[in-house]
Amino acid sequence: MGRSSPKGRVVILALGSRGDVEPCVALAGTLRREGHDVVIHALDDFRDLVGRAGIDFASMRASLPREGRVSRPVGWAMTHAHRSPLVAVGGVRLWLRGIATEVARSVTRLVRPTDTVISGILTLDTALALRAALGCRLAVALFAPCLPTREGPSLVEAVRPFRTSVLNRAGGTLTWSAGVWWSRPGGAVARRELGLPRHRAERSLLVPPDVPVLLAASALLVPEATDWGPGVRLTGPWQVPAPSGREVPDGLAAFLDEGPAPVFASFGSVGLASDVPLCVDAAATAGVRLITSVPRGSGTAPGRVGDTVYVVDDAPHAWLLPRTAGVVHHGAAGTTTTALGSGVPSTAVPHQFDQHYYARRLALLGVGPTPVPRRRLDSARLAEMMTAMTRGPEAGEYRRRALLTAGEAAGERGTEEAVRVMRTAGLL
Repeated sequence: MGRSSPKGRVVILALGSRGDVEPCVALAGTLRREGHDVVIHALDDFRDLVGRAGIDFASMRASLPREGRVSRPVGWAMTHAHRSPLVAVGGVRLWLRGIATEVARSVTRLVRPTDTVISGILTLDTALALRAALGCRLAVALFAPCLPTREGPSLVEAVRPFRTSVLNRAGGTLTWSAGVWWSRPGGAVARRELGLPRHRAERSLLVPPDVPVLLAASALLVPEATDWGPGVRLTGPWQVPAPSGREVPDGLAAFLDEGPAPVFASFGSVGLASDVPLCVDAAATAGVRLITSVPRGSGTAPGRVGDTVYVVDDAPHAWLLPRTAGVVHHGAAGTTTTALGSGVPSTAVPHQFDQHYYARRLALLGVGPTPVPRRRLDSARLAEMMTAMTRGPEAGEYRRRALLTAGEAAGERGTEEAVRVMRTAGLL
């Protein structure tokens, strides 16, 4: 089928956690300012996040997995994902298979032949089906360097992370294959809905060469690989602007004003209910004030916990992190980038997937103490990290490096570069 002229909407398929959706909100804002009609298609959990930005939202009619609201196998995988890559990969696959019908049907009913579709890896097979059936234009958005390459510093699951090796390309192909495998249940439903053959016509695991790949990552964290291919563009991160203080809970603002800058410790969407007492105990040992967040399934209510702890529900990181003494996070792409731009020391407790890569890259920049994998974390180790960032022998150097790196990060214009690439490729 021939391609449509670029007159339709931009439909962004943002299946995933907040770290997958918030960058898409940033890109959508830039597209809107340039006069494009944009729709973000995401899980129900992010209706308010997208709506507050003034972007049209379309529901995938499914939600993130949460403790107590998923099948026993998925719940077990959520709790133990940090212990084994196979558990993490299998758990994601089980969850995606469970929501495949709702997501794929909502996508196929939303997209029109004249639209430009931007898809992440979790909806890649569905997006390829839409392209084959409707002739819509397509770009792929990635937030971590998971494309096969020989260059270890530019690859999430590198066999030799600090060297160039054919083993890295082999490992990268395996990693990419896992991502494509995640997308297959939805792709199968989409092909049935669109009247396509059950099996894909495309046998290659890679993105078709005429489909641009937008790698929305900071060049400070991800070195550009020489063998990615001409269709891959490292745009810089896609970040929403920091909100004004008026959008921050009064209690949080008061907590920040009444004492020394606190440490922020949170493990985002991979966090568990047990993480709140873990962070509170560590902060007490380290002798620092603490801000932490409510993880999924936690019975902890947002607000003060004693005199030195504040628990937040949905704090804007771009506003909050520069006001802290240091940041301990899970190493996800978006949080790592925001922490890097905050100008305060930061380190990671990687749980799974690309978080180990970003934790390693963050440590190489010298902005915080050595990361500790989640499987090795306890209250004592977390307290040591907090102490090292705030008053340890290296604390001054961490802060100096953090301020220097934040200045460099301020020059990146990721969403503007992404729009330029899309326009050059004829997608807008």
